[in-house]
Amino acid sequence: MQTVVRELEIRTPGRPPVRADLRTCALRSEAPIVIVCHGFLGYKRWGFYPYLSGRLAEAGFHVLTMSFSLNGVDEETGRFNRPDNFARNTVSAEIADLRGVCAFARSGALAAEGAPGRPWGLFGHSRGGAAAILVAREFDEVRSIVTWSTPARLDRYTARRKVQWKKDGALVFIDARSPVPLRLDYAYYEDIDAHRDAFDLPKAAGALAIAHLMVHGERDGAVTLTEARALAAAPRGGAARLEIIRGAGHTFNVRHPMRRPTPALERSIRLTAEWFIHTLGVTKEERQ
Repeated sequence: MQTVVRELEIRTPGRPPVRADLRTCALRSEAPIVIVCHGFLGYKRWGFYPYLSGRLAEAGFHVLTMSFSLNGVDEETGRFNRPDNFARNTVSAEIADLRGVCAFARSGALAAEGAPGRPWGLFGHSRGGAAAILVAREFDEVRSIVTWSTPARLDRYTARRKVQWKKDGALVFIDARSPVPLRLDYAYYEDIDAHRDAFDLPKAAGALAIAHLMVHGERDGAVTLTEARALAAAPRGGAARLEIIRGAGHTFNVRHPMRRPTPALERSIRLTAEWFIHTLGVTKEERQ
């Protein structure tokens, strides 16, 4: 089975372009589409995303793996070569990017690339899962969602840190992939504060009438199991399930660059592929 990979540049009015990798083993088929969203400090080729996307393509989907436009990362090297873009990123900006990608898929542009599929699934890891939850209701084509390591709240900061953040204008931290310290402008927090009701993740998840699989590492130190359970506890209009992966951390024990898939990642991918196959109706022919 040969996987075709094409890099796309998705342009929407008033927004920076979004780069995305399209993977498919079924060119020109009406296979369902899965749109994949990365998390904080990620991009479309970080760690497990190419492997995950390839496995979903082999399972019978057209897979569109996007990079949020303000992630600040050089797509070829994976290094933060645009720290000013990273600094001005917000949750609202990522939501706008995902809306733009969904509008691109709805327009028929993917059909021109050999991927004319419906219905859609949304996938998101960590903060990308939050964006997927918040956008899913806006597009009727979305029939299923899978979120990994996704928080139940976006305001994750102590009162003391927020006071200092406002005073300094930015949160500053070190990342090995950046030649300079990274910063996150205070506008990031202002965006969350201004949209508390709209960004209420348990409320948004509870409003979904589509199938939702939540996968979470037992040892996730960044987003605890308490948050995973809070997200899963929201009353639902559609089927929902929380799967806890024993011994797994926030990125399912994967580091960048990924040398080999971990057992935790393999289990998470199997659960995800099976969920999308069941909820999006992939046929045996599309899986071959």
